[in-house]
Amino acid sequence: MKHLEVVLKEQFFIEVEDFSSHLKGISIWEMLDPEIMEKVVDDRRTCFNAADRRLGGANLMKWFGNLITAHLYTYFIHNKWLQYESLHFVGEGKEAHFQMLQPQWVDINEEERESIGKEKITKLIEQVQPLFQKIAETSGLSKQQVWGLVTNPYYNRFPTWKNEETAVLTIERDHEMLKTLPPDIFGLKRNPFDLTFRYVDSWKDPDLKVRIKGACCMSYLKAEGNYCYACPKLTNEERNLRAQQLKSQM
Repeated sequence: MKHLEVVLKEQFFIEVEDFSSHLKGISIWEMLDPEIMEKVVDDRRTCFNAADRRLGGANLMKWFGNLITAHLYTYFIHNKWLQYESLHFVGEGKEAHFQMLQPQWVDINEEERESIGKEKITKLIEQVQPLFQKIAETSGLSKQQVWGLVTNPYYNRFPTWKNEETAVLTIERDHEMLKTLPPDIFGLKRNPFDLTFRYVDSWKDPDLKVRIKGACCMSYLKAEGNYCYACPKLTNEERNLRAQQLKSQM
């Protein structure tokens, strides 16, 4: 499974560890402690010289979004479920990663693939839901935005997965299953993966289209930060102004 270990590190910011003595940072489940969560959120905020805790929460969700997407990748593409002994979050200034202790890639029975996959994904979401709720409470983000930030890396990666020969017959079915999971397992009234995207002209090339993000990443709260061109909060006028700013920086 060395290939998958490389993918976890290069695409999803997850480093595999064989020994617990090598783990750094903090166990993700310790973050359920209010004081520990406050420290983690504030650490993510202050490394960007930001005053608003929402930036810390949004940045933390960037990494958790990649973690969830890694689970979906191994299932969608490799028909395996990702299991591990422990998971630690390690902040490194503006960057961060997870340390995963002794991961296993469990084969999923082809005949029961859909039902088992649905069960595994549902259990994963139910497990992290209290943690994401704590991130929302601590940072001041809404639960909807917290889960929306999980979907950003998923939808960034998903189009590339369609090129994987091993998943041609199943990936769309898996995607539809994900979109139709009951919203209550997310603690929401609507499944956050069930999105209809808007597209706008690229600021670089008007012949190309840019997908508007499912959720704002709050980058504008960073010191000297700004809105992303694909931010869902921007009006058409504000997006045109942002395009002019980006062009002037080329």
